[in-house]
Amino acid sequence: MPKILTLLSSVIIGMSFISCASGVISNEEVNKPSSTNKSNDRTIPTTPPILRLEKNMSKTIQTLLSLNIPDLYTKYVDLKTLEILDYKGLISRLKGIQVIYIAEEHTNDYHHKLQEDVLRGLFQNNPKTTLSMEFLYRSRQEIIDNYSAGKIGDEEFDKKVIFGFGSLYHYYKPLIRYAQTNKIKIIGMNVEKTIKRKFVDSGWDKLTPEEQKVIARDVDTSNKEHKKFVIQSFEGMLKENIFSPEMIDKLYLMQCIWDETFAEAIANYLKSVNDPSVQVVVVAGAGHISYKFNIPERSYKRHPATYRTLIPFEIDDNTKEKERFFTDALTSNIGDFIYFSPPTSRK
Repeated sequence: MPKILTLLSSVIIGMSFISCASGVISNEEVNKPSSTNKSNDRTIPTTPPILRLEKNMSKTIQTLLSLNIPDLYTKYVDLKTLEILDYKGLISRLKGIQVIYIAEEHTNDYHHKLQEDVLRGLFQNNPKTTLSMEFLYRSRQEIIDNYSAGKIGDEEFDKKVIFGFGSLYHYYKPLIRYAQTNKIKIIGMNVEKTIKRKFVDSGWDKLTPEEQKVIARDVDTSNKEHKKFVIQSFEGMLKENIFSPEMIDKLYLMQCIWDETFAEAIANYLKSVNDPSVQVVVVAGAGHISYKFNIPERSYKRHPATYRTLIPFEIDDNTKEKERFFTDALTSNIGDFIYFSPPTSRK
């Protein structure tokens, strides 16, 4: 089986949840919530899709198997058509798409390099390109805007936002510096854990007006596939009776609040600019993007903007059963595009 990403990148300490994970959703209608993606809502093709794509699947797998590992890291696969793309081909496919979600494992340098490359490629063709980041807080947006405008320098900005990144800040610094140098607007998506906990423990009405501005009020916990996906991350702890079922429900609620808050930040920005030519590059852990039932669908419900997702699959020369790896990757329905990268260091 391919190593998509670890299910629990952000260990649950003090109710901090998954941000790098994997899950399931059909991508035939990439911009519609999964609740509408039912087979009886679609026109059934004359030729069954599995037969229609079987030839393409085999060809794509054989081509991927023929590539050496360094070359594989420069390729992307469109999971709808099973076409293998190079960088220029990927950027071309993203032209005109309003929101581009690029999933990551937080400590994988290659993933962050790809995010910067995609941001650069889109920005070169569209000066209205914007960057939206998981580890920047919505409460610090004024500081972020002052930095983007050149009103404060690198050192002051770093001191005021680094607490959101913790020890991970150096992974994101090149991306932030590129955006600031080119005056690309940066959007903070996150909310402090203390506010999330207060919302869950005491309710919306107990939040201050300032706190209410930076966290989503409307939270959907009805998606069973998403809940299953999240709970899988807690499976080991459930077996060891570390958390009760009631605590798991609470953790799931907080995960949904997290995703809804990210989604709201993106949707609010798109509504505020009211310009379909604006493109937003969203960088976040794969647990917030994979299978689309997290940030992408929740943002789409708030503001129906076109979007695509890019999900990493990690592979190197030590990966066993590569044909099975590629087969699983191409049939995963994990997103719109997949990209290949070196494995994330576990040190």
